[in-house]
Amino acid sequence: MLCWWAHVLVAVLAYASGVWGARASASNPELKADGVMPVRTHSLFSPYVDSSLQNNYWDYGGDAVIDTNRYVMLTQDRRNESGWLWSRLPLEASDFEITVEFSLKGKSPSVAGDGFAMWLSNPRAKSGPVFGSANRWKGLGIFFDTYANTPHRGFFPRISAVRNNGGMDYDISRDGENQDMARCSMQLRRTEAETRLRFTYVKDVYMELAIQNMEWNKWSTCFKVPPVDFTDAPYLGFSASTGDMSDNHNIVSVWTNRLVYNSRTPADLEAERKLAFAKSEKKSWWSANSDSDNDVAPKKGGRRDRDQGGSSLLAGLVYGILRLIKWAFIFAVVGAGGFYGFKYYKKRSRSGFKNRRMMA
Repeated sequence: MLCWWAHVLVAVLAYASGVWGARASASNPELKADGVMPVRTHSLFSPYVDSSLQNNYWDYGGDAVIDTNRYVMLTQDRRNESGWLWSRLPLEASDFEITVEFSLKGKSPSVAGDGFAMWLSNPRAKSGPVFGSANRWKGLGIFFDTYANTPHRGFFPRISAVRNNGGMDYDISRDGENQDMARCSMQLRRTEAETRLRFTYVKDVYMELAIQNMEWNKWSTCFKVPPVDFTDAPYLGFSASTGDMSDNHNIVSVWTNRLVYNSRTPADLEAERKLAFAKSEKKSWWSANSDSDNDVAPKKGGRRDRDQGGSSLLAGLVYGILRLIKWAFIFAVVGAGGFYGFKYYKKRSRSGFKNRRMMA
């Protein structure tokens, strides 16, 4: 009997370490999941393949090359290449978090192309014109675009999330302008730290993309928006392409976790939604910055209208005035402190001189 209870205790402790232990080591301190469980079928680490150059859970193709010691090279720094890496099984988890370490590097210190994509979509493993993958996908594509095919407002590299129901052609010539549901601009090449992305999906609450590129385990939110509704369990994939410009597009590692939540009522979900977007709603003018639109939920209809010239101009004007007021206040405080400090110093100096004359 004692032996039986010992086995039960070991099993319970093993389960707890797999769920709550993983939660404690997660890179997202704001995650409110009750537990985190690794998903082996959608994770990938060196050496990536077995002795027969195959993987039980992943397929690769196109121009993709496996470097068993370092990464999966979707494309090399050569023109007109495309490669892909796809999970063999759909991701069945309703709530999940995917963390990917990747690297973009090449001979050119500045200009490179075209970029890579992370897919949560159907079908899988089909080459095409959209960063090396097929057009008219069903699900979500997150594009890390390093080359602008046409002039845009804002900066490149650009990261954008594009939802497709299978009937839309991605506008490659305009880099998906007005087709994205969220986007941001972040440095992805020649970064100070290893580049990683962290995609968190909590069904009926939010989905968030964060990037590590400046400092180890310091994450910057690219976007946090209401989640895409996957009608079918999506496959997880990565693809990349080069054109006249080229770059090495490498996937170093992928680790996927299932987020475990206790039973939640509709009221609980609504409370979580309000909490998830409270940060962006409560931003003060003092902390406003030029990337403030990176962390905003879209309006009803699923897409923010970023091309309303009048409202954009007004917002830019208000933002500029607030910045001027902010810095004017700072300079006024510093100037006043310096002025009164100098007057106090002169007064003390004259007083000391008089005391020395009297003593003489």
